[in-house]
Amino acid sequence: MTRSTVWRLVPALGVTQIISWGTLYYSIAVLGASIREELGISSAALFGAYSLSLLLSALVAPLAGRAIDRYGGRTVMSFGSATAAVALFCIARVYSPFALYAAWALAGFAMALTMYDAAFATLSQHSGSRYRTALTALTLMGGLASTVFWPTSLKGLEWFGWRDTMMFFAALQVAVCLPLHLLLVPRPASPDGSGRAGATPEAGTLSMRSRRGAFIALAIAFALNGFIVSVLTIHLITVLQGKGLALETAVWVGSFFGPMQVTGRIIEFSFGRRFSSRTIGMAALWLLVAALVVLIAQRGSVALALVFAVMFGFSNGVVTIVRGTVPAELFGRAGYGSTLGNLAAPALFARAVAPFAFAPLAVPDTSSFGWLLILLVMAVASVASFSIAVRRR
Repeated sequence: MTRSTVWRLVPALGVTQIISWGTLYYSIAVLGASIREELGISSAALFGAYSLSLLLSALVAPLAGRAIDRYGGRTVMSFGSATAAVALFCIARVYSPFALYAAWALAGFAMALTMYDAAFATLSQHSGSRYRTALTALTLMGGLASTVFWPTSLKGLEWFGWRDTMMFFAALQVAVCLPLHLLLVPRPASPDGSGRAGATPEAGTLSMRSRRGAFIALAIAFALNGFIVSVLTIHLITVLQGKGLALETAVWVGSFFGPMQVTGRIIEFSFGRRFSSRTIGMAALWLLVAALVVLIAQRGSVALALVFAVMFGFSNGVVTIVRGTVPAELFGRAGYGSTLGNLAAPALFARAVAPFAFAPLAVPDTSSFGWLLILLVMAVASVASFSIAVRRR
């Protein structure tokens, strides 16, 4: 694969990641209250539907990874975009809790086919030795999803209502994501999707004997991190409201999450090659611990809320890169779609149960101290598990 082809692929996937994450994952944080009120359901019921989508995404992720290895990312991600459009259209037309759950279930299937793990596996098929650099560049764009779609969702809600906003999101999948996947994602260079012109297979640094334990520890670390990130991205706005910020201010503070993800990735892009992915991952996970300490201490202070948003966004931005690079460093890139899919499953499962488990945070009047303390303990456990996974053997 030529250099020019790789750098056409990266912006195309970047745009589709912004739209897929923004429409399928982030929008509910802004639109959820209106959906709940119109359908007459509880916060637990609403986020139960959303959790179902993430649970199904977790179940489908290993299958999606194997499908990308076999058929290529072009086919799988194109089908995912079409599925996402149908799911978002169905969400826009629901009038009962049953229909809501069915529509979000379909959205979960689409998530597994269109989001980062699918994009990383697709990029791995075509980027050869440029994989780490290309992946970082891809996540630079993807990190803007919340920055673009939280305000977009809010304005859509104010101007058109949540149903028409969801219809618009469905149209974006058809008009933008589907053509980009079909036209700019190349077919795989070999039948199993592992062929990469100009590259030799990477075997990974771990011996076969030590890989199982490292894989389990890494999966636990990513699952704990995914749980925390899911709770905070879904409930951050209401948590900040409960800590004394107005809705508009909370949305404004939350919108810093995306740019800080991008900032973290720019720094990793500029200086990351001086360090191993293991070292960078450890630093990013510790930063999440510090961010949670700041959030717990925040009591109506916009300045502290901004400090948290900066640290949280920076951490998650870099961890996203680590999720795509550390497995390659440890286990190699043969059958990489399957590797990423199997690693993603527990993390996606954790993301699935997180909004439902922490559903009380969807109400601004809920005291968040105890809930945030639990997240802090989980963040420390994530650091410990990651250190076990990446230690030299």
